Amino acid sequence: MKTPDLPTNERARQTALDQLRILDTPQEERFDRLTRIAARLLDAPIALISLIDRDRQWFKSCVGLGVSETPRGISFCSHAILGRQQLVIEDTREDERFFDNPLVTGDPHIRFYAGTPLYSADDHALGTLCVIDRKPRTLSAEDRQFLRDLADCVEEQISARELAIHYREQELEQQNESLAMLKQLADLVPGGLYQFRLYPDGRMNYPYSSKGIERMFGVTQAQAREDAAALFAMINPDDLPAVKASIDESASQLCTWSIQFRMRRKDHSWRWIEGNSTPQKLPDNSVIWHGYLEDIDDKKRALLGLQESEQQLRRLFELAPTGIILADYQTATIIDVNAAMLKSTGYQKDEFLKLSYRQLLSPSHTSLRTEVLEQLRQKGYFGPLEQEIIDCKGASYPAIVHSMLIRDSSERKLLWILLEDISERKKVERIKNQFVSTVSHELRTPLTSIAGAIGLLAGGAAGALPPKAQDMMAIAERNARQLATLIDDLLDIEKLVAGKLKLNMQRQPLQPLLEQAVSTNQAYGAQRTVDIHLIPDTPETAVFVDGQRLQQALNNLISNAVKFSPDSGRVELSVRHQVFEGKPAVTVAVRDSGQGVPEAFRDQIFQRFAQADSSDTRSQGGTGLGLAITRELITMMAGDVGFESLPSQGATFWIRLPIANNNP
Repeated sequence: MKTPDLPTNERARQTALDQLRILDTPQEERFDRLTRIAARLLDAPIALISLIDRDRQWFKSCVGLGVSETPRGISFCSHAILGRQQLVIEDTREDERFFDNPLVTGDPHIRFYAGTPLYSADDHALGTLCVIDRKPRTLSAEDRQFLRDLADCVEEQISARELAIHYREQELEQQNESLAMLKQLADLVPGGLYQFRLYPDGRMNYPYSSKGIERMFGVTQAQAREDAAALFAMINPDDLPAVKASIDESASQLCTWSIQFRMRRKDHSWRWIEGNSTPQKLPDNSVIWHGYLEDIDDKKRALLGLQESEQQLRRLFELAPTGIILADYQTATIIDVNAAMLKSTGYQKDEFLKLSYRQLLSPSHTSLRTEVLEQLRQKGYFGPLEQEIIDCKGASYPAIVHSMLIRDSSERKLLWILLEDISERKKVERIKNQFVSTVSHELRTPLTSIAGAIGLLAGGAAGALPPKAQDMMAIAERNARQLATLIDDLLDIEKLVAGKLKLNMQRQPLQPLLEQAVSTNQAYGAQRTVDIHLIPDTPETAVFVDGQRLQQALNNLISNAVKFSPDSGRVELSVRHQVFEGKPAVTVAVRDSGQGVPEAFRDQIFQRFAQADSSDTRSQGGTGLGLAITRELITMMAGDVGFESLPSQGATFWIRLPIANNNP
């Protein structure tokens, strides 16, 4: 018998085999399937997957043989791994290497052997797939190929097993890393992770508690694992009954435990804590909760403060003298309403909440809907806007309406609507307007007579007057004209407010109207040594206006510009074309060289009787009606009025009018 030699790379070969960790492992069906196929295909009583260890050959799979290993020194496979070709012994009695081998002369009485080497992925011989017979035989080329193909399958299964072990180890390593990372994270989170266990006999403990628990409450993991009493002793006595009741309910119903309560931290401060956990019933009928404790003191106190603020705002909401509505922007349904709104409309709250806020608006104002929606879309609010509101009896009353578009926490669009009942204000205004109108009419007749008499006297109808008397008559005549102007302004504004002023609208060239306005005010300008100048090369433009009323508006702007310009100042009129809201328009600008419009006066500059200096000692006279009349007149002529002003750089008041087409 010839003892097999060792491969030249035996150490590396053995290392490769050891790294597979396949030796002495249990049977695996994937390998046994291949040995059964080999025995059946080659009609052999014995088939083996043999792996060559240091001093043995060990069978990973075995068909027809009752042992799991044999000594390496007598193994046929140790010879087979010395070359890359199959080792086929057709008759062992005729081969000097094996004729006296114990496996030939004794059990299992090998007479035929065919073994194909098995190689690892890194090309080290591991063992063989072999078939054995107890009688001599030969193998055809086809049989040899069958054996080679099956050996390839064995190698693939060994590689797959190696790969599976590699991935399993990698997975275990990742799991271990993940567990370590989770433990680090659990210890780093600002709150505390825990397991809380309630035993059937009433005992309680924390099988696990993170470092966060110790940081917050000063209770170590060992203390918490021993007994839960230390942590329960820190719960505020006022909150403890609710905490225990919630634990009992969660244990009986196996429902999520979630509660907020106060605990005394290790610095002896009371802090709001929120606990959340999920219960699990154990085989011994104890219940274990897996959960998290979080310090929510800052959020809780902020929430309590917010709730207090909401209560205060609710009181203000209810006590506000102005009507307030909260409504859904999309559906127009009313969400809330205050007492002032209910009082002004006469509804009960439950009735009001069934309304759409559109039902409160007079049908005469539906034309404003597009304008209002556009303002809300662009600016997020609209108003102030005067509208008629319908009450529960179908009657209407005037109100000033403001609205603001907001979004709630779910991004739903809501409208805050403020409605101020101005019925009393309107009533007072009507009384005032009636009084002004009456007084104005009553003053006009005697004033006309007085002015006429003064004019006759000043003209010498009663004879020549002494120089002093002439001066006094000039003062009287000037004051009579100012009083007449005041009365005319009062009557005009009364007609405008009442809607009784009629306009004679005609298509007219703009240039002559501007020249006439400049000419009319030249004398007043000369009196103040103020130059009134129409910028040359004014573009030729026609406008559709009441010429007399446009003159009145221009006179108001020019006289104001003269009034507020310094001595030897300059007032300029200019004209420019522009496109406004997609339509051609012309803008007439009157620019002075005064101090500009005071910041505090700009919001009310076009209001009636408004004066930048309303004191008895103001340096400039006037009724405060000129700009209000101008705005009303230009609005009636489909135009617009505005101004621009910078401190100490004068002011520019402008009138914008649509350009008239050929067929007005």
